[in-house]
This record gives sequence, structure tokens and C-alpha cells, in this order.
Amino acid sequence: MYKVLLMCLLASFSFSSLAIVTRHDVPKESYIAKQAPEYLINMPGEGHGVLFDEQWIVTVAHLIFGDYQGRDIQIQGKTFTIESVFIHPNAKQADSSLYSGDAKPLMDFMKTTSDIALIKLTTPVTHVKPLALYTQKDEVGQFITAFGRGSTGNGVDGSIYETKRAKILRTMTNKIDLVDGNWISISLDQGKNATALEGIDGSGDSGGPLVITKNGKQYLAGMFSWDYVEGDLKSFKHGLYGGKSYQVRISSYIDWINTTLAKHK
Repeated sequence: MYKVLLMCLLASFSFSSLAIVTRHDVPKESYIAKQAPEYLINMPGEGHGVLFDEQWIVTVAHLIFGDYQGRDIQIQGKTFTIESVFIHPNAKQADSSLYSGDAKPLMDFMKTTSDIALIKLTTPVTHVKPLALYTQKDEVGQFITAFGRGSTGNGVDGSIYETKRAKILRTMTNKIDLVDGNWISISLDQGKNATALEGIDGSGDSGGPLVITKNGKQYLAGMFSWDYVEGDLKSFKHGLYGGKSYQVRISSYIDWINTTLAKHK
């Protein structure tokens, strides 16, 4: 079974997608979501998944901590049972030698892995509308709305790890800065470059959806995955202005997703 990405590193500081960190000049209450999107799934333990088909959830592979087959999962007040889990064959764990010193070798490794998994339920979900997957390759420059129940903080002080225990659902906006292979990336900007609810993912937000809206319809473009670090790993402080994170790029995995669903109808 696939082990959580960077487990050794997480023991010393938070690295995989951390809860929503906000602007310092916007009331923190503005980021609290009035209600959870019906497609948003809370994974066992922490982190999120997204219902994209009546019988399927997509999430990040590093949230699969053990054998989930037969476990129950809650979806908008109803209980469903996990039939099976399919982790992408290219989901890899970094060697422990990458967990210290300069961050570049670890960042280079992270870009080569595939942090995505699919969960099939034993029965269809009929009381919730799934979120469509984004299939186009024009993500750069698109504005996204995202959600997460992880830690919070602001761009001046950074993320406060302990705040994740409250599990408050927050929302944020941002603009996709770049596409890097199987990843899309956002940054925590300030001033004129920031959106009104500019934010970036925090600890416990992994798997949270990045949603693009086109012609009035919402699509899942990405999922919170990991933070980009420059310099020495020990000095990394998450959630400061200028920081960026990498998210699973859904459009890169459409073929794998469709093939998996077709094989396991």
C-alpha cells in the first residue's frame, strides 16, 4: 500500500498541502465558507476528496494511509462504503536522503510523482451532484475558487499549524500562475496582484478542490497537494507572501481516470 508522501519530513514541519492562509488586510471571517459544496468529501483522518461521478471520488494519493476497502465515508449526511481504491501507478515516495539540506532535489523529485487516487463506492450517490472534471489544457491565467478545513494564518505571519484542529471550512480565490507537467501552481500574492479573497492552501487542506467556472458551470481543475520550497528545508516557513504551492492537474489524468472507471464499472 502506498505510504503517505514525505512522512518523515512532515514529522519535523508541515510540507504537504497545508489549511487556507489568507491576506493580512482582509477580515479572516470573510474566508469562512457559508456552506460546504455538496461535492466536497472529508477523507478519513484529514484532507478532502471530490465526488466527480455518482460512484467515484478523486483525491490525492498521499491521503491514503492504509487499506480503505470496506470503510465508511460520509457524503452530505449519508453513509457510503468504500469498495476499492486505485492509486496511480506513478505515485512514489521520496528517499529519506532528500528530507534535509537544500530543497531543490526534493522539489525535482516531487514533480516526477503522481499524487492522485480514485475511490469507488459500493453504491451510487444520488442525492449529490458530482463536480465535472476540467479537461482543457488552458489552465494558466484562469481564476479558481478553492476550499479546505486545514490550518490558517496570513501572508505576513504565515500558517499556524495548531489552527487545523478547529477544522473550519474556508474558501479562497487565486489565479493559476503556471503549468508544470502534471501540476498547476498558485502563489500567495499581495497588493494589486492579489484577488479579493487571495489565499493559499494550509496544513490539512490536501485534496481540496480548485474549481474553475466557465459559462456558468463549475469544473474541478486541481487538488491541493504540496508546497514549493526554496533554500534549506529546515528554514522553510509556510504561508508567507510570495510562497507557492503545487496542485494535481486534473486535465493531465483524464485518460487514466476514464480507463480506470471503464475497467471497474
